[in-house]
Amino acid sequence: KYYVTARREDVRPKRAWLLRSESAGVDWDAWDITPVEVPGEVTALDHPGGMQSDGSRLWIPLAVSKRNGRSIVCAFKLADLVAGGRLKADFGFSVQDHIGAVAVAADRQLLFGASWDTERVYVWDFQGRLQRTLTGAELKARGLGVGAGPEGRPGVAVQDWKFVGERLFASGLFRAPGSEAVTTESRIFWFTGFLEPDFQRWTVTLPRPKGIMLAREGMAVSDG
Repeated sequence: KYYVTARREDVRPKRAWLLRSESAGVDWDAWDITPVEVPGEVTALDHPGGMQSDGSRLWIPLAVSKRNGRSIVCAFKLADLVAGGRLKADFGFSVQDHIGAVAVAADRQLLFGASWDTERVYVWDFQGRLQRTLTGAELKARGLGVGAGPEGRPGVAVQDWKFVGERLFASGLFRAPGSEAVTTESRIFWFTGFLEPDFQRWTVTLPRPKGIMLAREGMAVSDG
């Protein structure tokens, strides 16, 4: 099975969805996962981001579609994903920032969240308790984040990322702030020891077939 997050654009308010299909299938199961914080009132948290499973739950960030907007990071039990049934988050916690993607280090029970343009990277435990925030020089050293304003730094804005064992794989768009003339490039990169001072990083610039930026949205890692 494989899972995709998406947003319905043909309704108002817009809705966040989780979809599932078989690898060789043509049919989809779908669940509306838009948060409802007040009974009967749909929130503006309609932007589902990059997700990953910890083995028994899918962790999905749901955000307001604007820089510095708030988010809820939700965990959905895989066992609750019943075709045609209603789906409710097993757990969730609020973040006062736009979280566009989460990566799950299941062995350490840690979540890594990337904000809009990866100006900040957050690390939480599975109870939603903040363990660390990376900004500025720490992100610059890793080649991440597009600094705000015309004096900001160039870097990669993470669109999606996943942990595979000890390695953190990510994809995103490299650009420099304050200049429309700079060509945006799709990159895939991976880290070992991401949080450590002696981390290692590898980067590959992806081609643009027919002008398409491959790293604009989600990614997956499978069988090497």
